[in-house]
Amino acid sequence: MSRRAIKAINWSALAEKIPETEKAAFAAFKAKSDQHLRRMNVNPEAPPKIDWAHYKQNVPILGLVDKFQKEYESFKVPYPVDRYTSEVEAEEKEVHVKIEEFINASNQRIAAANKEIDRVKNLLPFSEMTMEDFRDAYPELAINPDKPTVWPHTPDVQPENEKGRPEPH
Repeated sequence: MSRRAIKAINWSALAEKIPETEKAAFAAFKAKSDQHLRRMNVNPEAPPKIDWAHYKQNVPILGLVDKFQKEYESFKVPYPVDRYTSEVEAEEKEVHVKIEEFINASNQRIAAANKEIDRVKNLLPFSEMTMEDFRDAYPELAINPDKPTVWPHTPDVQPENEKGRPEPH
């Protein structure tokens, strides 16, 4: 494992994609990220080099510098194990699948809407329509001469719906 950090983030491009309601949370996240990056950049990526030959000449205790050199060069900083990258990548794949499903569903809705637009464009204008044309185009709205209705021609005031309605007092 090694120390890894993203060297540059395009914050302005990221900010354009954030909705207005999330701007405060985004600003807090950016501040926290900048603070972490500053703390990380204070420390060098590799430990400083030591002139061991100089210390071997000037330290009178035999083997002490050799012992320190061996320990210094064998010391490794334990970095945390990356357990989240695979989870994030799996979640990203799931989101891409959902996005594709949404795009396909949206394209189907667009096709259905375009089909309806074409159907409406191909209809006769209402000003040129006869009652028979209206009945053929909108059978659910047209008055059925075989089954007349009473004014105001809504289902709840029709005589067949009078059954079970309480008598007015």
